[in-house]
Amino acid sequence: MTLGAANQRVWGRVGLFVLAAAVVVANILIPSARAYAEDIQWLSPVDAPVVDPFRPPSNQYSAGNRGLEFGLTESSDVRAVDDGRVSFAGRVGSSLFITVDHGNGLVSTLAYLDRIDVVRGQFVSLGQIVGTAGPGFHLTARLNGIYIDPALLIAGAEIGVALVKGPDWPDGAAAPERRVGEAVIQRNSLDWLRGTAAGIAELRPSSILLTAAASVDVWHHQECTDMSSGAPTDADGVPLDLNPDHGGERILIQVGGLGSSSESASIGALDPIGLGYSAEDVKAFSYAGGCTPQPFGLTNDQAEAGTGYGPDDTYQDINLSAERLADLVEQTADGRPGVTIDLAAHSLGGVVTRRAIEILEERGRIDLLGTVVTIGSPHRGADLATIASAAHGGLDLIDLVSDEVAGFRDAESVIQLSEVGLDSIGPVGPPPEGPTVVAVADASDLIVPGTNAVWVGATNVLVTSPNPVSAHSNLPGQDAVRDAIILAQAGAAPACVELAQLLAGASVTSTIGVAENLATVAAGVSSWLL
Repeated sequence: MTLGAANQRVWGRVGLFVLAAAVVVANILIPSARAYAEDIQWLSPVDAPVVDPFRPPSNQYSAGNRGLEFGLTESSDVRAVDDGRVSFAGRVGSSLFITVDHGNGLVSTLAYLDRIDVVRGQFVSLGQIVGTAGPGFHLTARLNGIYIDPALLIAGAEIGVALVKGPDWPDGAAAPERRVGEAVIQRNSLDWLRGTAAGIAELRPSSILLTAAASVDVWHHQECTDMSSGAPTDADGVPLDLNPDHGGERILIQVGGLGSSSESASIGALDPIGLGYSAEDVKAFSYAGGCTPQPFGLTNDQAEAGTGYGPDDTYQDINLSAERLADLVEQTADGRPGVTIDLAAHSLGGVVTRRAIEILEERGRIDLLGTVVTIGSPHRGADLATIASAAHGGLDLIDLVSDEVAGFRDAESVIQLSEVGLDSIGPVGPPPEGPTVVAVADASDLIVPGTNAVWVGATNVLVTSPNPVSAHSNLPGQDAVRDAIILAQAGAAPACVELAQLLAGASVTSTIGVAENLATVAAGVSSWLL
């Protein structure tokens, strides 16, 4: 080895060390956009004593009080406790509720109201009258999905004191620093560096091999159903019905992906009729709240009034979308008591669905769900979103291509789908007990590589599309996806796939991942240079 080559190698290692050190320092020193309890000053929603304080249950099914019950004796105006956006305003069962997203993972719910004066999506300011309530009025607070004591957030509150009253705000007093309508989820100035470092780390041969091996392990099922025979059977030898009829006992909710709209979504390629649902038992989730006027791919003559949505609505905070999906599940169940609700979601919709399941578990309503299927969903983060993070440092010229490109690059949900950043959705946990959960990945998917679509703890299924260019959008319509859903609903093992086929699929998806990680590094370096 020549001296020049040796120097290059030494300086290359020094450069990598400096890059890694910079990422560590950035994560430690760069202030986070998170809000903490001591920075929040909520206003009491009503002027009344607390008659039942926060009493956290020992577990999600035990008795307790997850908020504050106020001792109202007559109807009273109810105020917003802080600035925020109304994520839900409507009826759940026989009661009226308002949920306000205050940003930074903090959410308030005003429960058991007499009247609602706001609508979903509306921005409200601290102290604004949002409705009225009487006896039984209740306030809850959640931080990143976890119930916390609202009294801790109300200015002047003392734990254990019955009377909780908001402060008297002097004339000209400033509202909290967050401005109403201001985006909470934003890119950090060093996300490009984090994205570049992540791309370099994932290009290590050991990382590529370990990811591929772990994926093959979850895709390979020792117990499986042989679908090659004309009459497949379950583990007990009972013939499986591949043309089921749910007879009104199950409702399917479709969830579209990033960039979808109420008029067009790839999830519409999944044939609900072939899965045994009637057209009247199929709903499509609207990212604007509720369901769309018509399900995807079907015409329902008995469809209820729905809410249309556009591609921009899919760019909103994933947590807001998940809250709305969880609300739709509960509203659907309340309208059809005893019915089983199934969810089928594509791309971003699968990540929204995953979060909605967590919310339903927190609410104690996980029992409403039967089968949940995510199709080509980036549970481990999206490489394309990471590329957008890496390109954030200086490639502003990209935004000149079109307003759509600029909006996509800094969209809240895209930022959350990135594998790096303060607002990244982070590592995915296993699904909760209860529903049957299936995650379908496509080995040739260029948008969401198969290894990124793995949901550890779910039943993972790998398929391979013949055309990589259209693999992502066409995936919901594949026969293998239909079979995976039918087998899951029948309680049967997933279809058999030869190990050699899985290894070949892992090789293809790893190659796609390498290409996208190289693009991430190139975007980060170009962003820095430009």
